[in-house]
Amino acid sequence: MKAVLLVAAGGALGSLARYALTFVTSDSAAATLNANLIGVALAGYLLVLMERRGNQNLRWFLLPGFCAGMTTFSAVTIEVVGENAQGFGYLALTVIASMITIVIAIAYARATIKVKP
Repeated sequence: MKAVLLVAAGGALGSLARYALTFVTSDSAAATLNANLIGVALAGYLLVLMERRGNQNLRWFLLPGFCAGMTTFSAVTIEVVGENAQGFGYLALTVIASMITIVIAIAYARATIKVKP
């Protein structure tokens, strides 16, 4: 039950962070892309941090909670085929940019986060 509450709390904060990005970015597609890339970068970094120094409660709160609440595949899908469709190029950009982002974030985290003694 504790894990469920931690994921829910993190998810709520991640969703609010994603919503806040819509105020900084005037374009819905750009806001979705930014939210997903920021969330992917955070998830990659935090994954290494949690492996090396974290505790299970913080892991529940940050990874399946905050990062999952911030990122959203449903919004990507709407941007690809919705009313103001961005098309397949947007989907390809999202997937490719996300893969590059996660590789960079994990490499950076591994280089900067020391293993807990």
